[in-house]
Amino acid sequence: MGSDLKKFVNPKFLKTIDPALMRALFVRHFGEDELPVSFEGEAPTIRAALAAHFEGTVAGWNAGMVADLHRVAELGTSEGMQLILNEARRRGVVLYPEPETDDAEAAPISHDPKHVALYTYLLHHRVFEAAADFHALRAPTSPAEFRGPERDLGADLTEEMTEAFKAAVINLFSQDLQGQYCRLGPYEEDGEINLVISHGAQVTTTPVITGDREEIITLRAVKYAVLRYSPIEGRLFVGGVVKAQQGEIAELFARHILRRPGFFSGRDARDLYTLDPISDAGPDFAFQHRYDETIKEVRIVTAAADLFEWDEEDQRWRHVRSWESKDASGGALTHFRGSEVRFGRGWRLGEITFRVAFETGAKRPAQVTVRLKPPGTLAFRRTRFEKAIHTLVQRNGLEKDRDAGMVVDAAE
Repeated sequence: MGSDLKKFVNPKFLKTIDPALMRALFVRHFGEDELPVSFEGEAPTIRAALAAHFEGTVAGWNAGMVADLHRVAELGTSEGMQLILNEARRRGVVLYPEPETDDAEAAPISHDPKHVALYTYLLHHRVFEAAADFHALRAPTSPAEFRGPERDLGADLTEEMTEAFKAAVINLFSQDLQGQYCRLGPYEEDGEINLVISHGAQVTTTPVITGDREEIITLRAVKYAVLRYSPIEGRLFVGGVVKAQQGEIAELFARHILRRPGFFSGRDARDLYTLDPISDAGPDFAFQHRYDETIKEVRIVTAAADLFEWDEEDQRWRHVRSWESKDASGGALTHFRGSEVRFGRGWRLGEITFRVAFETGAKRPAQVTVRLKPPGTLAFRRTRFEKAIHTLVQRNGLEKDRDAGMVVDAAE
């Protein structure tokens, strides 16, 4: 973590950053009268003083400043800058109202992603927070999925709802020693409810070297949990939450946002996917995708099979061994042909990884890699092709039919 900050606050950064911005950052943590760096004099003098201050180990830096710099570093990239610009545009905020140079051909250094991130963090904090939320929404995660017993259950986000949900989340995270800090960012996009929860991580200690001795620094970083709910499907995605807390977070959402306690607690709430159609077809299975003209190709690059045997003594199925096949060309399933794997004879297909190539008009097709592991894991980076991936899985029979399950429940 310290090395990451050292890469961010590097000599190039200190030689080009606006001293006024750095002064604002220092004032934020030290106040006007106790600044550890003098900001008097010419810019080169101030930059030299900043370089001297940051030459030491991270252990010697102000803890609050370390936390701020970590947050700025997350959005101090080209992708992060675009999120900041998008959010500023959405809110009608002009980040740089006055041109900074008379030379139209010049590229202002203040428009470097790191500089834009710090500038926005200090002067347009709400824009920064919203951009950080969208960064968390788009981060590659393997969200847990929960499916309710019915569709078309919406919710109108009110302040009362979100405050009650936030209080419950604080209580849950604090039980796991994650502190009391919590910020909730609610967004509605494309008919979905998105909640980004910024909260504290568990405290970590890191040994660092200061001169000729070792010191220990403690840090509580900011973490992001992401909840995405589709009212049309009655489906909730939970990302950035440890497995032990996922069910509890889903229940809090059902209780306080949907006002339907237990909505995600049914026996089929996590039983979403199946690989039975592939097992039934065997090594010759191939995804059907001609219904979608944008899908150029689907390749199964990894397949894992597990052998189970019935244990008479314990009266349960016991895992014996696994057999994994990998083939970047898409022939992972075909390698089972001629092997010991025989689906339906104790062998079960445990998971697959497949790559979907989308035609976009570019020179090369866009690729999305998807990992499918029943009963509840469909993991891939959420992109503009998300709906196409879900449709592909559903149309190939790999998503369980909720309505059939509801009929069974009703009959029972």
